[in-house]
Amino acid sequence: MSKYFRILAIDGGGIRGMLPAMIIAELEKRLRQATGNAGSYISDYFDLIAGTSTGGILTCFYLYYNNGCRYDAVKAVEMYEQHGATIFQKRLFRFFMRLFGSLYPDKGIDRVLKETFGDTKLSDAPCNSAVMAYNITDRKAVIFTTEAARREKGRDYLLRDIARATSAAPTFFSVARAMAMDGAPSYLIDGGIYANDPTMCAIVEAKKTMSRNRKEYPKIKDMYIVSLGTGKVAKSYRYESAKRWGVINWAIPVIDMLQSSSAEVVSYQVEKLFDAEGCSDRYIRIVPELYNVTHKMDDASAKNIANIKDAGNKYIETNSQQLNEIVAQLIN
Repeated sequence: MSKYFRILAIDGGGIRGMLPAMIIAELEKRLRQATGNAGSYISDYFDLIAGTSTGGILTCFYLYYNNGCRYDAVKAVEMYEQHGATIFQKRLFRFFMRLFGSLYPDKGIDRVLKETFGDTKLSDAPCNSAVMAYNITDRKAVIFTTEAARREKGRDYLLRDIARATSAAPTFFSVARAMAMDGAPSYLIDGGIYANDPTMCAIVEAKKTMSRNRKEYPKIKDMYIVSLGTGKVAKSYRYESAKRWGVINWAIPVIDMLQSSSAEVVSYQVEKLFDAEGCSDRYIRIVPELYNVTHKMDDASAKNIANIKDAGNKYIETNSQQLNEIVAQLIN
């Protein structure tokens, strides 16, 4: 078992979540090969898994545990490939929906999440977690953790409700209503408005969590972090166009900018934090090239899904040594 407190953190990014899903599936395959344990899962090799938005959905996927049944990581890739178009089901009169409602109906994502997670609860999860959302009535950040769910019914939720809450991106989907196991409702939106890269939040949660192999709270130097982005977005916005934008025109770009800038700041902070402790090699930040993948979070077309698969395979092929080094750190 690894001597480190191991953290997996996954950014938001809509359909581009298929990219980190592919990398994690490859890591799980190599971990099984390296340990000779074909019945192990990615959650067996991390002490805490954190995610925001699409990364939060992936986190719930890896936390799934129902009467001994768990999901292979490759199934998460298939979820995006098979159900992406259902989640981002286009409405008629999209311009008017942008004015008066969410771009996408809830029924598609609700159906996929119910079929995937059923009635499995967070308290059943096989490892610690930190999934980001934001409560619009209490006006506070919410972090769903396995430890709290096991301790209090008021902080235990169905995985499908957590996944719906963390991915309720304003303008894309409506506000999510999540019922705790004590019957109390919460009204939540995408945690990407404050932590699109959940790594810093994961570090804070880790500081409050006992590691599996040592009965003490980990320090920075005791941690090993694999942080996965959803692709390098290079889209720029032209001044001549932006200076004429009103409320409607700014709706989508401002979310894009909030998410990318938030992730950049967190990556910088974590990098400097680990540098200061002399352990910079234990923070691995992976943001794959997008190549022909569109920057749009909601492009679930067959062409774009194929481009995402190509980008993921290219990353795996050209960074095989890095992935092997990660595997070695996770098990040694």
